[in-house]
Formats: sequence, C-alpha cells, structure tokens
Amino acid sequence: MNAAEMLDNVHLRTIRALDDLPELQWDIPGACGNWTVKEIVAHLTSYELALAEGLKTFLGQPSTRTYISRLLEDGAKFNEEEVEKRRYNTAQRVMDDYNDAQIQTVSLLEQIPAEKLQQKGTADRSPNDFITSFYDHAVEHCEQIEKFRNRS
Repeated sequence: MNAAEMLDNVHLRTIRALDDLPELQWDIPGACGNWTVKEIVAHLTSYELALAEGLKTFLGQPSTRTYISRLLEDGAKFNEEEVEKRRYNTAQRVMDDYNDAQIQTVSLLEQIPAEKLQQKGTADRSPNDFITSFYDHAVEHCEQIEKFRNRS
C-alpha cells in the first residue's frame, strides 16, 4: 500500500468507526484510557497537523513546526495540550477539524514526488516512515473506538 492509500484508508476507517455514533457517546470516558471518542479524534487531528508540518518541510515550504516540534519534544504533554484545546468543542466541530486537517495532509502528500517519499530527512526518517507510523497509530485508535462502540 502506498502512502496516499494508507492515508485514504485510515481516514475511511476513522469515518466508518464514527459513523452514526450518537452525540452523547462522543463524551463518555473510557474509549482510550480516560479519553472520550471526541478526545481521540482531537488527538488524531493534532497528529494530522504534525504530519502536515512534516510534509511541508519535504516540499521546502515554510513551516512553523509548532506541532511536530512539540510532539517530538514531549509527546505526553503534546497530547494533553492538544486534546485540552478541543475539549469543549462540539463533536461536529472536532470532526470538521479532523477532516480539514486530513484534506490538508493529502493535498501536501500529492505534491511530493514519489522518489522523495523515500528520502530520509533531518530526523533520519522519510515521509513514508512518518506516514506509516501515523497510519499504525490511527488504526490503533480506530480499533479502540470500535471496541468502545461494541461495549456501549
């Protein structure tokens, strides 16, 4: 599976995992530790934004690196801050933010030549490496949402 297919597949899986989830269930703790489904989606949004920043660097575009730097510096703190930022948003707003971030990521990915996706960057990782890690991470959270739905 290539990088674009991975991002598309995990996005579709996320959408399916959330499809028709009653709004009240978005705010029940326990989907991932104490996190709610809404907090998982907020978390995935922040990872999409970090991935977008990483892709911008491979395109030579200016990037603030606010997401990726914070994520690499202290992942737990990054997760806490990013989830907290979106905690009081509606489920629809969190979902809209996730979709917007995903569109941005795919758009950036489409601009990167295939051969450049294999090139290692400053962190000794290629865009494909980052995308594969992101894919695995998002699949894990989709599985948690699916299990949570089956329990509820």
